Order: sequence, then C-alpha cells, then structure tokens
Amino acid sequence: MAAHLLSAKTVDPGNELYITCIARGTTLEALREKGLVFQKTGGKETVYRPDFVTNKAADLPEQKLIVLCVKGYDLVGACEAIRPIVSPETEILPLLNGIDVYERIRAVIQTGIVLPACIYISSGIQVPGRVVQAGGQGNIIAGADPLHKKYNPALLASLMATAGIPFIWEADPFPALWTKYLFIASYALVTGLSGKSFGQILEDKELSASVLEILKELHALASAKGVSLPESLIQESYENARKFPYEATTSFARDLQVPGKPNEADLFGATILRLGGELGIPTPAAKAAHEAIIKKK
Repeated sequence: MAAHLLSAKTVDPGNELYITCIARGTTLEALREKGLVFQKTGGKETVYRPDFVTNKAADLPEQKLIVLCVKGYDLVGACEAIRPIVSPETEILPLLNGIDVYERIRAVIQTGIVLPACIYISSGIQVPGRVVQAGGQGNIIAGADPLHKKYNPALLASLMATAGIPFIWEADPFPALWTKYLFIASYALVTGLSGKSFGQILEDKELSASVLEILKELHALASAKGVSLPESLIQESYENARKFPYEATTSFARDLQVPGKPNEADLFGATILRLGGELGIPTPAAKAAHEAIIKKK
C-alpha cells in the first residue's frame, strides 16, 4: 500500500461530503503538499485536493464510501487497514486488476457492501502524487454485491455524475469484469514475458499467437464459471490493443522492469492456473508465460 492510495468519502449528519486520501511514504507527502495531479490523455492537468490526507485509516470515523485504488499485492494490507472504518452501510468500490478481487476482499472484510467493479483506463504514477493517463476513457463499471442484491446505486451514480466520472451500473457485473480480465490478463502475461509494448506485440506473429491462446483459455474459464461471453470477444479483446498508443504497455510489465518491486503475478498467471485446476480447464499458454516470468524474475 506504500505507493498507492485509498480514497474515503465521509458524509456527516449535515450531508456534507468530505474526501480523505489514505496513503503512505512519498505519496502521502506529495498529496499533503500539492494534492493529486492527474494528467489526462492529451495533456490537460487537473489538481484534486482532498479535505484530509492521512496514513492511519483507523483514526478515521466509519466511512460512507471507500474507493480501493491499490495494487493487487497491497490489497490484503489495505483491507486490514480499513476494516475498523467499515460499517454495515459502508460501500467499498475496488478499482484494481483481477477477476477474484471480490473474494479476496471478503476474505478479510465480512461487513459492508462490496461492489464488484473495474475501470477501463491505462495510467501510471509518473512521480509520487502525479498520475498520467495513457489510454482508455476511465469508465467505471460496477454491480451489486452478491450479498446485497437489493442495494440501490442511485446515490453512488449521482455522486459519480457530479464528479464527472463515467459510471455504468450493471445488475450482473461479472460479464463486464471478465471482459476486462480477458484483455488485461492476456496482455499482462505477454508484455510481462516479452517486455514489448502493445504495438510491438501486434507486429510479432509469435507473441500475437500467445495472446490469442491465452484469450481462448480465459474465455473457457469464464464459461466454466457460468459467465456467458460471445466467442467474438476473443478477437475483439486482441484487437483492443490497437486502441492504445503503440508504446503503451501494462502496469504489470512496468513493475517487472523494476528490480525488487512487487508485482501482480498472483492476480494474473497464478489465478488463471488456480481457476483452471478448480474448473478442470487446461491453461497451457498461460502456464508457460507465468512460469517463464517467475523464472526470469
């Protein structure tokens, strides 16, 4: 959690909204001094100044909404940190990679309302407190907590609209989550293995073939989980890389290039292999890429 942040929104009895960012290290200091600088695709910058910045979640009151914006390897620690400020009415919106994020959160936090969600964006931390968008529209897709199917998203949707954040509510969010996972997991494994960008992979027959094979395996896993996805999604997911700049890559690949830095291999390769074993679905292409990445790392 050290280099990443959580955003907690608290509504007081007078219905006034307060925004708190929970961070650590250099990110904490940057947010306190300069706020969060976000540079959109095309160069436009916006500075967001939270009402309060802290590194001690437990010192906060119970929250109305917590947005989890951490890396997968920080998820358990983040959940343990926010557990004291989660009430039965707290809404948790996780915006990180992975197809089993809901289950990972629920293994730590049993109360509150956890909304399965994803965001379509390619971005990275340029320096602490400064995030640069490389692609994607920033659309957030969310749906009902399986434990709270009668949850009404009207207030959350209104909040997102007021903030100018593209927000889509799905009664069943898992097709959308799997659709994103097909794209991000396949390209994460191949960019992580090769060190190549999206554009370079699309030009390389062998690497392109690896992406397509992993996409087929992921499609089969989704079907085995009871998530119906069109067969055409395999090719569509492959072609989606063309929507990004030639030099764009995945955050997973960028993390692998930094010696000693944690990475999300568990959310991608390890999860695919685990699901394949549980569901009886062979995943040889994902296994080969994952094992080569682990060996290289």
